[in-house]
Amino acid sequence: MRLLQRFSLLFFRKPKEYIVAYPSLPIEKVRELLRLKFEEKLPHRIIGRTLGIGHVSVCYLSKKFVASGQTWPTQLTNDELQLLFYRGKIISKPVRALPDFDEVRLQLENGISMRKIWRTYHTQNPEGYSRSRFHELYQLWLEKRLDMSDRLQVISKSSTPTKIKPAMRNQKVTFEKSDMPESIGEALRNAEGYWHSQIDEKAVLTLAGHGARLTVERDELIINPGTSASTVKDKAKKLARGVHGIKAIVIVGYAGYITLDAIEWLAQQNIAMYTLDSVGDLCLNLVPAIPSHRPFQRRAQYTANSFLIARSIVIEKLNEAVRIKPELTLIYRRILNDISNMNSLEMLRLAEGRAAQLYWNQWNFELDYYKDFPEHWRQYSNRTSPLTGSGRKAVHPVNAMLNYGYTILAGRIERALVFEGYDPAAGALHVHLDGRASLAWDLIELLRPSVDEQLMGWIQAQKWRKRDFEVNDEGTVYLRQQLARVVVQKSWIADAKIKQVIRWYAGLLVGREEKFVT
Repeated sequence: MRLLQRFSLLFFRKPKEYIVAYPSLPIEKVRELLRLKFEEKLPHRIIGRTLGIGHVSVCYLSKKFVASGQTWPTQLTNDELQLLFYRGKIISKPVRALPDFDEVRLQLENGISMRKIWRTYHTQNPEGYSRSRFHELYQLWLEKRLDMSDRLQVISKSSTPTKIKPAMRNQKVTFEKSDMPESIGEALRNAEGYWHSQIDEKAVLTLAGHGARLTVERDELIINPGTSASTVKDKAKKLARGVHGIKAIVIVGYAGYITLDAIEWLAQQNIAMYTLDSVGDLCLNLVPAIPSHRPFQRRAQYTANSFLIARSIVIEKLNEAVRIKPELTLIYRRILNDISNMNSLEMLRLAEGRAAQLYWNQWNFELDYYKDFPEHWRQYSNRTSPLTGSGRKAVHPVNAMLNYGYTILAGRIERALVFEGYDPAAGALHVHLDGRASLAWDLIELLRPSVDEQLMGWIQAQKWRKRDFEVNDEGTVYLRQQLARVVVQKSWIADAKIKQVIRWYAGLLVGREEKFVT
């Protein structure tokens, strides 16, 4: 009887649950399995024969996919599918939507708080990550320089510390030799790393970053780059008085601070400082107070014949353009003859606009690019933006880079004019507007061809990625910060040329009309 009871307990008790270990399939085959099951609606046996696997495996993987809460077509990457099927446990709810950390970083640079960014993310993804986890993942993304959507495997919170493992650790991808497109994070890392390697800071220091700061310690200027600007980390720099050789500091991005003693230090060392916002507009031009003003020079500005000065500026601008593009010699000769007979500023501006259009028609070239570069960016042939009818608010990367170069040059001319005692707003050619340094933009016309020659040659020698640039909601193209730093340096012209154009302008004020020679 006791033996019979043991026999009954052995065969009639509830059996234990065993986990069957299915061999891992290539994830591409798993994705095809799901497509045949949920898109083509094929039976399990036919799917198994098509893929060369058993119909039981087809049934198991299909049920596991449904149990995880996913639907077809799925937005999961191959790495996330691998995590879903072969982690040894069923994920009971859908994989949470990962934030677009490129967009998060851009919003932080524009002054939006992390709390507000997370609220927007949580509104769009109610089942998404908590605020603390969101911030943690962002910091990990910055540290690891990896794209969360395509290149990481995220292990959920558990009793063990959170870790991030790079997917395909031993696989090296060479973009030029492979047909596989770069992921977003990989493209960003390659682009910013490449431009950072081209930065050559001899006379001009450039900074990029959210939280860049300038302070003074032990009578040395301490320059700390931003902590969350890009995938590239810069080291802090120290400048000692008299031996630094630095003429200017340019900060790309306006999130940071400078102390009062740092401003005094820069003024005493005669170091200029400029800040550019995300679209390349000048936010700050640090011009310290000068000890002496020169009222006779300003009096000469206000009483001079504006039309004669404007005409001289246009004539010398066209001569400089011919120096860069000799093929314009004959057609510009006719325009110059017309200008010599003009007697109104409106006609002069029309002639200058017609000459500018002919000049920019000569800059027609195809850029060297990677596969991801948008088709409408690959050819450069037009300086005018459809958003403004001028060069402002560029919709082409080349024009965006030119705008950065022109903006810095205009700021440098304005600063030099103030130091020489001139009123930078008392222009002749450009329309007078409140807040505009019209004279600086007048004199830049003589130096634009030099910037064009310097910058265009460099642009044509580079190979471009889509991730070198960003486009805002309006369609304006702007540069990523590491590229912006390089463009500032490549478009930087010698101080001697700026001094020369101011001396030429001073001669016009006293009736000494000379030919401008760079």
